[in-house]
Amino acid sequence: MLGRVLTHLDRLVACDTQNPPRTIAPDHPAIAYCISVLKHSGCAISLTDHGDGCVTLLATRGEARTVVNCHLDTVPADPSWTRDPFKLVVEGDDAVGLGACDVKGAAACMLAAIEESDGAVALLLTTDEEAGQSRCVREFLKQELPYDRAVIAEPTGVKAVTKHRGLATYELAFRGVAAHSSVIGADQRNAVHHASLWCAKAIGLTESKPYDDIRLNIGMIEGGTKANVAASSAKVIFGMRPPPGMHPDTPARVLRDLVQDPENCVWKTRFAAPGLDETDGTPGLLSDYGFAKGDPVDFWTEAALFGEAGLATVVLGPGNIKQAHAADEFVPLDDLRRAAEAYKKVFSDPVDAADLAGTMSDAKGAR
Repeated sequence: MLGRVLTHLDRLVACDTQNPPRTIAPDHPAIAYCISVLKHSGCAISLTDHGDGCVTLLATRGEARTVVNCHLDTVPADPSWTRDPFKLVVEGDDAVGLGACDVKGAAACMLAAIEESDGAVALLLTTDEEAGQSRCVREFLKQELPYDRAVIAEPTGVKAVTKHRGLATYELAFRGVAAHSSVIGADQRNAVHHASLWCAKAIGLTESKPYDDIRLNIGMIEGGTKANVAASSAKVIFGMRPPPGMHPDTPARVLRDLVQDPENCVWKTRFAAPGLDETDGTPGLLSDYGFAKGDPVDFWTEAALFGEAGLATVVLGPGNIKQAHAADEFVPLDDLRRAAEAYKKVFSDPVDAADLAGTMSDAKGAR
């Protein structure tokens, strides 16, 4: 099956799906190629264009209980690439190309697995994961869906990850009053001072439980014009990665209360999503497909959104996260082989309509 995988990966890598810019449309060559392969394998295709480069392709065959998800977009190629990022090259035991690890290698494995299986299929391909808003997945999960399980592709070394951290980013805009720094009281109305005070309090909060493990990161502080002028505005952009089981909203409320002058601070949530945690259905998902369980990871994936929607969910894909977004990105050939076999187990699932109806009835009652 590795030969099929590399054929698909070669075609997918050749398709420019860099994101940004958000220019992927339903007629994009990568989507057209996937549709051709999937139709030839007996899949029905549903294509949804959400605009702004957000396209969803749902391929179905039979009545599956497990939906498998993979994104087709990549980050922009870093200038330090030493070769053509859109030309797949096999070097030794690795396949090198933009997206080979994150995560077109997984998509190629899925296409090959569907070709070599005859079971039920529910494959969701999206184009906006790297944009950071997850619109495709969020819109998909708003529907009434006939699935109680999900397998999400990200680089995990073909281990089934059942837990990972949440992710949230915020922007604080502080307002002050511009004044000469010699004026008494100017420092009390200096927006940069207020921003700095909040940053100090936020860092202090993370030095004790229960917020000592939220992985707070103050990524940007902007404001002011020069040393002798009290700043009229300042901006702080920060993020955090709370552990599984802690929704970002919980520490966010505490952090927001640390603002000294709330009337002169605008708090904006850029992105907030919980982590992935195990559910009652996770052990069955692992055992039914013979997945090897992986350790929890610190990076966030869209698997968390499927888990939040009530599906037993794991993250499983070829490659190592250290190669994701890197120049001369590669994925081991052995990972591709093993991932294709793992996905084939899912696409060989012989669930029929009667069994599926009973399963979903039980699942909805449990939610």
